Amino acid sequence: MEQNNEKNMTNYDRKVLAREEAAKREKKKSVLYAVAAVAIVACIAALLIFAPMLKKKANSEFFKINNEAVSVAEFNFHYTSLVNNNATLLSYLGISDVAGLQSTVYDSESGATWADFFADRAAQTLKENRALLADAKEKGIELNIDKEYTDYMDQIKAAAETSEMDVDTYLASLYGATEKQLKNVIKDYLAATLYTEKLTETHAASDEEAQAEYDANKKEYDSVNYRVLEFAADITEESTEEEIATAMETAKKKAQEMLTKVQAGEDFETLCITYAPEERRDKYADSETDLSLVEDASSTYPYEPFNDWLFETDRKEGDSTLYTDDNTNAHYVVLFEKRYMGDTVMDSIKDTLTYDAVTKYIETISADYTISDPKGNLPVM
Repeated sequence: MEQNNEKNMTNYDRKVLAREEAAKREKKKSVLYAVAAVAIVACIAALLIFAPMLKKKANSEFFKINNEAVSVAEFNFHYTSLVNNNATLLSYLGISDVAGLQSTVYDSESGATWADFFADRAAQTLKENRALLADAKEKGIELNIDKEYTDYMDQIKAAAETSEMDVDTYLASLYGATEKQLKNVIKDYLAATLYTEKLTETHAASDEEAQAEYDANKKEYDSVNYRVLEFAADITEESTEEEIATAMETAKKKAQEMLTKVQAGEDFETLCITYAPEERRDKYADSETDLSLVEDASSTYPYEPFNDWLFETDRKEGDSTLYTDDNTNAHYVVLFEKRYMGDTVMDSIKDTLTYDAVTKYIETISADYTISDPKGNLPVM
C-alpha cells in the first residue's frame, strides 16, 4: 500500500493504455486470413531452431485422416510452420528450441506440453484442409495455385541462398524433406489457403449484420473520452485500519472539494494543477501533455474501477462523479466528455463476423473427418 500512486495507474498510464486498446481494436481486422493456413516462409526463414519435429523417413505414414495416410513430411510442414509462426509468443515463455517445447507444460491439468499443443493443432489443420479441398472439388471450384507455388518457392530459394544452402538442404533443415517430397504438400496448403480466401468473400458479413451486432453490444464496441484525477490515501504498508480510514477520509475531502468546483463549471485541467500531488503538478501544468485527459478508452479498459459508471447508457457530456475504490485506497474525480463509435469499428465488426462464419463453415464440413493414430504418434489432448 506504500505510495498508492506506485501501484495505481497514473493518468499518463491511462492515456497510453487507452491508445493501446484502440490499436488492438484496429488490429482485429488483420486476423481474417489464416483460418486454415500456416505461416508464410518469410516468417520462418531464420527460425530453424524448431525444425523439424520428426526425424523419420519423410514419406512414411504418421497418422491417418479418414483412413488416408498423412506422411511425416506433411505433418512436419504444418507443425514446424505453426511453431515458428508463434516464435514470438514462445520466446516470451522462455522456449527457444525443441527441448523447450517438449518440456514446457501448456495445460497443467492434463500435463500436455507446447509440443503436444502444436502437434494437435497441426493434425486439426490438416483435417480441415482435407475437408476444404474436398469441398472445393465437390462444388466444382478450380483452385489454380501455380503462381502461388512459384512465389512460395522463390521465397524458399531466396532464404536458402541467404542461409548459404541449396534448396533441398534448406527444406530438409525446416521439414526433414526435399522439394520433390514436399511439392504436393505445399500445393495442398496453398490451395486450401486460396479456398479459405474465397470463403471469406462468399461469407462476408453485410453492413446490416454489422449494424445489428453493434446495436446489440454497443458497450463492447464504443470508446469514451474522460478526465480523471486520483486522490490516493497517504498510507504505508504499516498503516493500521484506523490510520487507513483517516487517510481515506482526508483524501475524500480534497476530492469532494475539487468535484464541487468542477460541477460549478471550473476547468478540470486547471484544477488538476492545484489538486494533483505536488511532485506531478508541473506535468499537469504542461498544456502539451493534457495529462488529465484519457481518450479512446474501451469498456474492457484495464484497472479502471469506474468503468461501469463511464459506460452507463444514460451517461452524458459533462457528467462528473467522485468514485471511491477501497481496494486501492483511492478516490477518483471523473469527468465524462463523450462516448462514440470509432471510425474503424464497423469494418472490424464485419471482419470478425466474417471470420466467425468461415470458421463455423469449416467446422461443419470437417465434422465427419476423423483422425486415427494407429502408431500412437499424436498426443492425447
